Amino acid sequence: MISFGEDKYIPTLKEMWKLCFQDEDTFIDFYFNEVYKNDETLVYLENGKPAAAFQMIPYSLKNGTEIFQAGYISGVMTHPDFRRKGLMSKLLSASFDIMRERGFDYTFLIPQEEWLFGFYEKFGYKATESPLPRPLSKEPPLTPPKEGNCSPPLGELEGTYQIYHHFLSKIFQVVLKTETQFKQILYDFFNEDGVLFVNEQGIAFTLKEENQIVVKEFFYRNRKVKDVFLKVIRDYYSQEAVVILSSFDKLTGTEGMIKRLNDERPEISALYISMMMD
Repeated sequence: MISFGEDKYIPTLKEMWKLCFQDEDTFIDFYFNEVYKNDETLVYLENGKPAAAFQMIPYSLKNGTEIFQAGYISGVMTHPDFRRKGLMSKLLSASFDIMRERGFDYTFLIPQEEWLFGFYEKFGYKATESPLPRPLSKEPPLTPPKEGNCSPPLGELEGTYQIYHHFLSKIFQVVLKTETQFKQILYDFFNEDGVLFVNEQGIAFTLKEENQIVVKEFFYRNRKVKDVFLKVIRDYYSQEAVVILSSFDKLTGTEGMIKRLNDERPEISALYISMMMD
């Protein structure tokens, strides 16, 4: 039996999440307190208890100058005792009609393992490519970032979202985020000891991994700003080796898949999917 989420299912869903994803209790509590919503959750019930579930989280998807609504399939999980019974196939098939009824033009997801690409292809999902990089502005840089701009508490992030949204919206094909979704992602990012560098001219999400600094996302107005940010990042970490995973020079977002729900909308093959809450 397929049902929407209910409060009474949440304890079982949290247990299943921990069993399937091995996340810490603090993250699971955060997800179910801040991200999870009953009416965005589909649950397959066996004997009245959740056996499989996922969320259909609304996002805005920008394609050129047009904005569409899309459902992000998040937290896909099946209890080990009920795998290979087709429960997830039934949930996915049911979700498409629900998302269409809610006005979603597309649905997208991020497979966590390579074999899942083949699984989701059976339901009409197609792997996304990275969109073309955005040409950089020739405007001169303003104030360089300072150490005080790094990892501010969530309550002091006014203005940071606007900067991030400004740069994200310059990408031709991209998944946009609301301010609430941005703060949710930052919670996870800071929880992993990430350090955020930001000012009016750019924003960089950095992590220290072993003997190198990884920049997960890096947006900047021009190359002079890029050089200033990199110098500040190297000075902050006292380390020279910096690996940039994604920037305006090289848009390589998270590898995802997309399915068109409305035949009147254009097919989308290239899409920048940045850091997501999953």
